[in-house]
This record gives sequence, structure tokens and C-alpha cells, in this order.
Amino acid sequence: MNLTVSGFAVRGLTLASALMLSTAAFAAPDAQKIADAFVAAAQARGEAKVTIESAKADGDNVTLNNVKMVAKQGGDVTIPVIVIESPLERTSGGFTAASISFDAGKVVDKETTISWDKGSFKDAVVPAPSEINSKAKITPFSNMEMSTINVVSTETPAPITIDSVNVALGDVIEGAPNDGQLRVSGVNIPGDVLKSDEQTKDWVEKLGYDKLTFDVGIDGAYDNAKQSFTFRSISFDGKDVGKLNITGTFGGLPRDKLQDPDKLSELAATATVDNAKIRFDNAGIVGRVIEMQAKAMGATSEQFVEQISGALPLLLSVVGNQGFQDRIATAATAFLKDPQSLTITAAPGNPVPIMQIFGAASTAPQTLPDVLAVDIQANQ
Repeated sequence: MNLTVSGFAVRGLTLASALMLSTAAFAAPDAQKIADAFVAAAQARGEAKVTIESAKADGDNVTLNNVKMVAKQGGDVTIPVIVIESPLERTSGGFTAASISFDAGKVVDKETTISWDKGSFKDAVVPAPSEINSKAKITPFSNMEMSTINVVSTETPAPITIDSVNVALGDVIEGAPNDGQLRVSGVNIPGDVLKSDEQTKDWVEKLGYDKLTFDVGIDGAYDNAKQSFTFRSISFDGKDVGKLNITGTFGGLPRDKLQDPDKLSELAATATVDNAKIRFDNAGIVGRVIEMQAKAMGATSEQFVEQISGALPLLLSVVGNQGFQDRIATAATAFLKDPQSLTITAAPGNPVPIMQIFGAASTAPQTLPDVLAVDIQANQ
């Protein structure tokens, strides 16, 4: 028996299947389920009470209106609108989302109010309460960004502002990120705030700073195979001040101990210093300090530098390591006369155990520069 299907029937079945598939694929998410999962995650540890005025599906997205989080220990959060882009329920509970935006929010404590204009998480994961309480390994987002942040405190005479904060997480292995960056850009501290503290007022005025603007960055990665962590950069970059940058690699750091607060103390027995570098690039503060000190001594800046340079051999005699003393004196003299940059490196031929460093520091501190192969260079 021959069984045939007409072209019309085939086209009809194909169209019907496509319509059913598209309907399933593009069905609007259940706004209430997403809202409930959001509240459950936020309240999982019993540290806050969360309320949502309404939840609405809009195409592939869910909008939560007037979200409030009242914390037991203070720091209540209010966000007028949270938009969850393309949420998908997870089999283990909670949901994932292409992004979660939380614009125009604020956190209010007794003394401080923090507000922001824009906020978002990319590739967000909102876990189930059971995962949160069991400390399951989950990377909550690939990128978090907040911008135009204002910090108002009853203890300071003016707001501190921050242009943006960005956190990026990557190289996720077994739920945990192995690569991360933090960037805090445009931190602006007004002069009134700097001078409100009696301990800083005097030197701020003498150095001639009417405000402080700086960026902070941390960039690092964990190597699972080598059980080591590398700081590609820990930086503080102040306008008209200078840039301090720290890099280094530290070994002997098993992941299971790093991720368990109860085992962190055990790392001292295995941790090593593989290499490290501290570099300072002057952008004005050194000249201001020299001028301030020279003025206090009734001398010119040049005279002050000559006096300090001449006194360095005697001042450094307490180090007790003549070779290292000479390297410090040479670099410091060159830097004071022409303050561009100062770099300190530790480059031992083999990783040095932290316990060995502690031991040398307590019994023979003068040997540390040799143990770590420390060098210091100016204007390199």
C-alpha cells in the first residue's frame, strides 16, 4: 500500500509546528513566579524583608515596581523599577536573566544615604534559597555596573561622588569565577570633606589640595592548576597626586581552603610569595611634600633635597644590610632630585614560603631583602 502526503498537507503541518514552537519559545514569562523567586533569594538569610508593589510581564521581560528591602541591621534599599530581561526559570530554583537593571535606587542608613542613577547586572543568576544557605558555588553575574553615585553623610559637610563602579567576573570553573576586575572611577572628595577631619585638615591645606579625585582598580586571576593567585594590578591613581600600582603572584593557595572561611588560617602553612612589584609614578604630590617640608625648615626645595640626600646613609643604617642600604640611598636620591617614579621589586629565584618570611622578620629582619631578592629603582 502506498501512503502519500500532499504538498499542501506538508506545508500545513510545517506551519502548525512552527507556530507551536514559536508560541512556546516566545511565551511571556510568569511575572509572579519571577517576583517570588527574587524575594525568596533576597530574604534567604533572614537579613531583610522584601516587598514588591507589582510585577508585570512585558514581552520577554519582567518589571518589578517599587521594590523595598528593609534590613535588620540597617541599610534599607529602595528601587523604583527593576527590569529583568529574558528571565528563565532554573530547575534547581530561582532564575537566570540576560540582565537586571536597577536604576535610580538608594540605600539609607542612620547616618548615610547612597544613591545612584544607573545600575545593572549582566548574565545574572538569582539562585534558590537552598543554594544560598548551603553556600553553593554560583557566579551571580558576568558584569555589574553602577554610575553617578552620591554618598551623603550626616558626618561630612558635602557629598562624596563616584562616577562609576564596574565589576567583571569570568573564567568560571565549577560555578566559581577565576578571573575578576573591579574598577571604581572618578571618586571625588570635596575639599570641605578633606578639611572636616582635624587630623587631615592641616596637611591638606599645606599641600594645596582643594579636592581629591582618584580611581581605584583591582585586576586578578586564579590559576587552578598552579594553585596560585596573580594580582595583575592593584592601583590607586589620584589626580595631581600620583599612581600607586602593585602586582604580584602568590602560590600555595588551594581552592578548597580559599573558599572556606574556616580553613583560611591554614593557608599560612602553604602560601608563598613568587614575585611582587610596587611602583609609584609621581603626578605632583612629591613636589608639594618637598616644598611643604622645606618651608617648615626655612629652606628652599633644593636645599631640603640636598640635606635629606646627605642624611640618608645615616638614616638607613638601622636597616643593617649595607648592600640594600646603598640601593635605597641611590634610588631615593635620584627620585628626590627628579621625582618621576620609584619601583620596588621582589624577584626571588624560587617561591618563598610566607612562614619563612615571618621567621626572618622576627629573628633577622636585615636578611629579608636578600631572602626576597628585593631591588629598588628610580625613574625607570
